This record gives sequence, C-alpha cells and structure tokens, in this order.
Amino acid sequence: MYPAAFEYHRPTSIQDALGLLAKHQDDAKLLAGGHSLIPLMKFRLAQPKHLIDLGRIGGLAGVREEKGAVVIGALTTHATIEHSELLKGKCPILPEAAARIGDPQVRNMGTMIPPRTGPP
Repeated sequence: MYPAAFEYHRPTSIQDALGLLAKHQDDAKLLAGGHSLIPLMKFRLAQPKHLIDLGRIGGLAGVREEKGAVVIGALTTHATIEHSELLKGKCPILPEAAARIGDPQVRNMGTMIPPRTGPP
C-alpha cells in the first residue's frame, strides 16, 4: 500500500523542528529511522498531514559521557549502541540488547527515538 498524502519537512536545526511541531501540532509526526512510522503509514494506520524528518539535524546522534552520565542521542542507531565501547564498559546490557534487534539493516537505520503519538 501507499501512504496517504503528506507534506514533507526537513529541518536543519532543533529550533526549526520545534517550530514545525508548534505550527502543525497533532497533524505532525517525527521521522527518525522510519522503521516504526513508515510501515504504519503504508497501512494507513498513521496518516500524518506533516512529516518532519530529523535526519539533517546535527548533534542528535551519538553516545558520549557528560558530567559522569552516559548520554545517548535520540537519533543514535541501534548499530552505534551495539558497537559503543563506552556502553560496553558502563552499561553492557544495552549493546547486548541492541545486537539482537532486527537484522543489520534495521540496526543500521533504526534509532532510539519513539514515534510521536501525542501529548505525554
């Protein structure tokens, strides 16, 4: 199946993405890796009027340590988590779990961010 028509947005900053979310509110969905949202759209279980692709926003991916805490960016792929030496040392269950998610294609594209389903 094909998804319903939508307007595609590709912001390059967090501020731009937040502006689009504020403007379109419940009519917008965030696209990160796409492995959750795209199938829902194809079956028309999700029909956002606006799709906001976060892929060009820098600084949202990666694993790092800040002030004694491990920080995992929302666009960090499962493969990055799987291979992170920092996580293997600090929280080995995460790389072990990430290695068992889907297949290599899913791990290379799938991200940490969940689909936006509405207000918390």
